[in-house]
Amino acid sequence: MEINSSAKAAKKPNKDRTISRLWSVLPPAVRWPLLLSGSGDAWLLPLVNALAEAMGKESGAAQLLRPVLYDLALHAWELNPLSAQAASIVFMLQEQQPFLSKGALTLCKIAKFLKPGNPPLAKRIQNCFLEGDNDAVKPLLNKALSGEPANPFWFYFASYLGLRLGEQDWYEARLQKAPLPRDLHQMLLADLLFARESFAEAAALYAEVYSRTALPELLVRQGECEKRLGGREAAAICWQKALAQRPWQVNLILRLSDLLAGRDLPRAQPPGRGQILLYSWNHGQDLNLTLQELYASDLGDAGLTLLDNGSTDNTAEVACAWQERFGSRMRRITLPVNVGAPAARNWLLRTEEALAASWVVFLDDDALVPCNWLGLLGSAAHTLPEASIIGCRIVDQAAPMAMQSVDLHLEPEFDPDGAPLGELPFSLVESHQMCLDYGQFNYLRPTLSVTGCCHLLTRKGIDSTGPFDLRFSPSQFDDLERDLRAATGGAYCVYQGHLAVRHLKRSGKAANLSAWQLANVTGNIKKLMLSYPPEQLGRLCRDDLDRQHGFLLQRLEEIAQHKP
Repeated sequence: MEINSSAKAAKKPNKDRTISRLWSVLPPAVRWPLLLSGSGDAWLLPLVNALAEAMGKESGAAQLLRPVLYDLALHAWELNPLSAQAASIVFMLQEQQPFLSKGALTLCKIAKFLKPGNPPLAKRIQNCFLEGDNDAVKPLLNKALSGEPANPFWFYFASYLGLRLGEQDWYEARLQKAPLPRDLHQMLLADLLFARESFAEAAALYAEVYSRTALPELLVRQGECEKRLGGREAAAICWQKALAQRPWQVNLILRLSDLLAGRDLPRAQPPGRGQILLYSWNHGQDLNLTLQELYASDLGDAGLTLLDNGSTDNTAEVACAWQERFGSRMRRITLPVNVGAPAARNWLLRTEEALAASWVVFLDDDALVPCNWLGLLGSAAHTLPEASIIGCRIVDQAAPMAMQSVDLHLEPEFDPDGAPLGELPFSLVESHQMCLDYGQFNYLRPTLSVTGCCHLLTRKGIDSTGPFDLRFSPSQFDDLERDLRAATGGAYCVYQGHLAVRHLKRSGKAANLSAWQLANVTGNIKKLMLSYPPEQLGRLCRDDLDRQHGFLLQRLEEIAQHKP
């Protein structure tokens, strides 16, 4: 479905040639990271420095790049409006050449001069977050907010606890009583309303604050609210207006082009017969919820195979109960011992049902899918039919504003002249960990890898790439290794960010891994690094960057075709 002509009446984002030229003149040390992600304050701030240095060496494109320099810094601050570091950089650029509205300047000054009245208490709170001791944070923040109710500094931590860690009720109670400056208070309240899915109220607040501050991110969030309310044309108008001010924002370009072309909507399921594959070990309670959501979703004619990987809890009872409900659609396999994730996946791939399927989907036993999930995977399969692997966006079930995984790319490094290095450290772009989920990763595009929590493999891809590597038992990085192996053979993945799967297991520090588990993760990372020589990783990274650049230019051309 495409947006009709009334949405096209919005002002054209920018001259098409200007946007394309901008991407051609951006220094490689800025262009390549921005192609991979335009979100995350800690991701963007180093690019501000890189762009400033490049402009000092090459003045020919300074007129075109200077607005990008200012806007990069501005966007980093918008994403974290209580960050004194980001605000200080914006404030410094503002003193060099004014570019902020009066309202935005007022907010920037507030953030720049934020400091706690009780520094030792602030340090204790910060250490608790770093150590993952979230239970200790709440009483400390209660003490801080009681002592300094009008100090916005404490809301830097309070918003983190409320939105990223899911303490929304606690956060709302503190925010409602806080005597904060009007625009700051309304921005924070709008974000909370967004998290609570009160999109109409959030959109109104975003629009009101934007009218006084002209901060483009507020316009983008208003557009996301309109889209979720069904106002696709209103969303397109908001995003076109924002893109006129922010033509470097790859996330926004991809989201707008998907909206205009209807790629964010579910289509027919992937072509051919499909099989859904699950393996489980001692997760009976989570597995029950996963199967419940699967049963409620539209599965078409896809079958389901569940492998009980030597469980000793109530997994067998859960599986038996759901088999009665699924009937002949579901097959159960019971192993006497836990053989690990790679072996379990390979076992499932060799079942009669999987061998006869045109595609299979591996789904974790603690992953909750929406009703139209296969239709959204189908949209990706029909849009980029040559892809051999399709994945999606994974969010935290307990705190859905926290993203666990999006499209995965190797993080590039650069020599002083800006050329990509051949020897790359093994690190993935994790800009999604630096920000909350306001829809900025809701797009469809090719990528180097996707998470194995929910991913589709085509029959062609299975036959050409082969099984999962048993060296990565019990469960870490076997999916990433297989994606890298596929990429070395010329295949690629597709990220379907319009599909959000909720994960019951927390990631990162919140997962509270044991010492043994952390040791295993570290060992598997080293195995992966040694499996792929640095020069090979460098080639994969450069191939991915080239694919992203070509794909972006196609999407820019597509947006240009939607002229008023």
